[in-house]
Amino acid sequence: MKGGPSSAFKAAAVVILGLLGAYALEADSGLDRYGRLASFPRKKEVRCPAQDARTAVILAMGQSNIANKTEAASRSAFPDRVLGFYRGACMEAASPLLGASGRGGEWLTLLGDALIRSGRYDRVVIIPAAVGGQRIGRFADGNLGGMLDETVEFASMTYRVTHAIWRQGESDFSTNTHPNDYRRAFLKMLARLRRKGIEAPVFVSVATYCAPMAAWRADNPIEKAQKALPDEKLGVWPGVDTDAFDQNVARFDRCHLSRRGQELAAAGTAKALEAYDLRAK
Repeated sequence: MKGGPSSAFKAAAVVILGLLGAYALEADSGLDRYGRLASFPRKKEVRCPAQDARTAVILAMGQSNIANKTEAASRSAFPDRVLGFYRGACMEAASPLLGASGRGGEWLTLLGDALIRSGRYDRVVIIPAAVGGQRIGRFADGNLGGMLDETVEFASMTYRVTHAIWRQGESDFSTNTHPNDYRRAFLKMLARLRRKGIEAPVFVSVATYCAPMAAWRADNPIEKAQKALPDEKLGVWPGVDTDAFDQNVARFDRCHLSRRGQELAAAGTAKALEAYDLRAK
């Protein structure tokens, strides 16, 4: 190349080297650029099963209580039928799940087992997209919107999402987000998912309780905003109400779900998904 590399070539090289550097850092840290778990010891990749009418593919979005931050580690009783999915790879579902922040327990594996036991599904694929301690605005307009885009793009290469779960709100309650702003951000995030081809119903959990973050009260503005989000025309449905749990037994640190809270969240979400499936028949 006479005169050396062009400016366009140099710019492209910088971008490529930057991406390679970012992925190298991810490999070293075990986290991706969003702070989600990208690798973990003894995680074994398995063949992703083909999707059919009896395969549930669940996109699980939100903050720490749908990530790897709950009390008890879970391992599927159906390791060949309940799988985690991250960046095009499938693994037997077991805590912690890749694609969510934290290295502790989670309840999505229990949800997968509950759906198998119901007899409605033969296989369940769980796609986490969760980062702890985040307000809804970061999912609507911030870099976590890019995380959702990336997660959906990888998923769409292999699967069609059948159900999406939104479980978030503690950070917005504690920082006094206005309920109208919460609604606007949710609708913006929902539109983002729809543009990416996610036609699945979205189940909104009621989730504002985290006592160490702020003095909590029932029927607070964010809780009311969440309860007002379901809209059949928009494909938004009520999910599990974790604010209604007996928090003395449902939390192990006055914020994150205890073993019993995980069981309640999984059972309540399974009930919501199954009710929708029966209605949609």
